[in-house]
Amino acid sequence: MVWPRTEQGEMAAESRHTDPTRLTRGALLRWLGWFTMANAVVLACVGTLFFDHFSLPDSGLALLYLVLVYPAHHVMLAAIPLFLLAGLMILIWPSKPLVVSCAVIVMALVIAIYVLDGLLYSQGHFHLNALTALILGWQSWVFAGVISLMGMVFEFLLAGRVWTWTDSRRKRGGVLVGGVSVVALLSAWFIYAWSEANYFVPVTSLAERLPVYKGFTAKRQLARMGLVDLEAAREKDLASRVSDEFAKGPGRLLDYPASPLTCSNQNRHNLLIIMLDSWRFDMLSETLSPRIFDFARHRGQRFHKHFSGGNGSRAGAFSFFYGLPPGYWSSVEAVQRPAPLVEELGRQGYETAIFSSGALTSPVELDRSAFSGIADLHVSKPADAPPWKRDEMIATAWLKWLQERDRSGPFFSFLFLDGVTGSRPPDDYPVRFEAHGDSELALRFAGYKAATHYVDSLVGAVLDALQQQGLMEQTVILITSDHGTEFNESGMGFDQHGSGFTKFQLQVPLVTAWPGREAGDYHHLTSHYDVTPTLFQDLLGCSNPASDVSVGHNLFDRQDWEWLIVGSYFNHAVIEPDRLTITFPSGTFEVRDWDYELIPDASVHKQVLFEVMSANTRFYAR
Repeated sequence: MVWPRTEQGEMAAESRHTDPTRLTRGALLRWLGWFTMANAVVLACVGTLFFDHFSLPDSGLALLYLVLVYPAHHVMLAAIPLFLLAGLMILIWPSKPLVVSCAVIVMALVIAIYVLDGLLYSQGHFHLNALTALILGWQSWVFAGVISLMGMVFEFLLAGRVWTWTDSRRKRGGVLVGGVSVVALLSAWFIYAWSEANYFVPVTSLAERLPVYKGFTAKRQLARMGLVDLEAAREKDLASRVSDEFAKGPGRLLDYPASPLTCSNQNRHNLLIIMLDSWRFDMLSETLSPRIFDFARHRGQRFHKHFSGGNGSRAGAFSFFYGLPPGYWSSVEAVQRPAPLVEELGRQGYETAIFSSGALTSPVELDRSAFSGIADLHVSKPADAPPWKRDEMIATAWLKWLQERDRSGPFFSFLFLDGVTGSRPPDDYPVRFEAHGDSELALRFAGYKAATHYVDSLVGAVLDALQQQGLMEQTVILITSDHGTEFNESGMGFDQHGSGFTKFQLQVPLVTAWPGREAGDYHHLTSHYDVTPTLFQDLLGCSNPASDVSVGHNLFDRQDWEWLIVGSYFNHAVIEPDRLTITFPSGTFEVRDWDYELIPDASVHKQVLFEVMSANTRFYAR
């Protein structure tokens, strides 16, 4: 017997054969897919921060790569966290309130981190990672927290709008949009793989701008297909190994110095090192640094082409005190090995007095490296005082120490002043400089010059005190900086230091005053790596060759560098007279000229990179 089908009966039958849970999961997954796409658009808008001061590439392939990778990468950035967390929740517990809340919180955090990373990159040209996160101040994390709270409000509104849109009509073309995104991503990966293997810089340099992006590589497969220039691939492998050597430091034992020191100091001159944070090469002039300029002209030795070992405080100070490339830092820091220079000064009975305007912890971290084991580190307090005020207080403390110190033996003193990088002198300081323009950068540059002039006056007071106490002829004096700084002179959007390897961030003044040595100018290329061997040989009377204690030479040997290794907080570069070869942690690299323009077709100098690799490994135990 066949019973007649009524409307109620059909609904009852449908309810018996339809799984409500599956329907809920399907609706949630459909919503999650479109919520992902909506957030990909949001992330793509934020991602424009990574392309500040950017011009479209001339290469058609690079332009195609950008068109493909930019939207696809942001779809991937949104999809991975959302489907790993909210998608998993849909499978386990398909509750709309829980899934939506999870997705909203996840994307609010992603957007906050992405905004913070974008601002870091636009200002400093480095991405947020485990290393750079350590040097961020608490203000950066408070800012990220505020952005995440604002993001939650925005994401709840966006989630509601997406839900209404997807609920009104089931078929919205989601499969097509998802498929196009996957094809775009795979195509971009293939273009990157070919470019990386053939060292096609216009593409690989674009990839370096994208956060958390690791391009697909397939050298062997492409070589079999005849799509790879094997010679370029070998050069790429060489540059990649240079980059890798910088990352192998942790856990590696140092054999440094390379031979036991043999020293006999007959003169026992005092040693005073004055380091001005962010004081770049063109600030040493009669107008901007009159006291130091006059001192250099009448009784000092001025090195006109002197480079730091890095564009940040840690790399710069490390290269100065150890004479080693920044790649060795992690091995030194792991065991908190003091600088052999500082150890030898102590062994020879020098009184040590360290005075710093700023903290000797992060980012310079001299407390865990060069001055490790020195208990009495004089640091200006309060730490939140303006830099010029801290300079004033620490200079006064140094003058008091000089007046009261025990004069029975020689001293080694390090005076680290922070006021130049603060870009502001005291409000009542009479010397000011005109700003060329009314932009914030121009005003800050004018303040930087005035701050330089003020700090120069403090250094002048230190030099006067040495003269008044009859110590000038008994003291070796070095005046320099840990690194330079920039106010977008390169046109790349670089602001301050640690953002690029331009001469404004790397080239610094160096003035020495050596008892018994005539004043004069030196125009050969020198670096911070040359300071350590010079002090060992000419101050401490060590007979060891420079190669035992440094990758540098004696400053007064007038030996030009053919290349230099320089570092930042996350990557490194090799600078040569006509180019900079910049390596990245991902193993990619690019070659730029001194105007910081890309050299797309440049091949690497193999012999130079082999020598760089040797310098990066020479002082590791075999």
